[in-house]
Amino acid sequence: MVIPAMWRDDVSGEALESSDLSADQWKDLLAGHDRLGRVLAEDYGLQQQFHSHADSHVCSQPDIERFLQGTNPSLVSLCLDTGHAEYGGADSVDLISRYPDRIGYLHLKQIDPDILVNVRQQNLTWAAANLAGVMTEPPRGRPDLSRVIAAAENLGRPLFGIVEQDMYPVADFGVPLPIARRTRDYLLACSSRTRVASPPDA
Repeated sequence: MVIPAMWRDDVSGEALESSDLSADQWKDLLAGHDRLGRVLAEDYGLQQQFHSHADSHVCSQPDIERFLQGTNPSLVSLCLDTGHAEYGGADSVDLISRYPDRIGYLHLKQIDPDILVNVRQQNLTWAAANLAGVMTEPPRGRPDLSRVIAAAENLGRPLFGIVEQDMYPVADFGVPLPIARRTRDYLLACSSRTRVASPPDA
């Protein structure tokens, strides 16, 4: 999985570069990922899984679509993180439906829409947004993961995913495990065809 660098410091919020890429920078970004994908495929037998990310240059729906349209499908797949997509205003179900062959992996999580409003109003960094609780336990947030799972199942092929909830730093490591178990049960209830691995015992 490849995650793009963020354009501002995740702690201080200081801009490290412009939040927008020029046409030439987009050209370099796309060509660079094609080169990386070719090396991964030819030298290591791996398929690049690109993970769009908050506070990066590939975050919003137009960004993600531009990235998919500008990279080689045989070299670059999308690790669709439903939480980061929602954070950037992207529609996970729409991306799965319109780019079915580009979806290589899923990260299943949700955003609290009310907290996201505050994040936008206060221009919080990704780290600060996490501390504010922008990620939430399903099914409390968005997107509707039952619709995401249904769209993924309609692809008609096996698709691996991981259940996540960004909540760092975590002072009490007893907190994530119950959330993982409840989320597993929720996802199992979304579809009879979904297989979700059990979290490890405490």
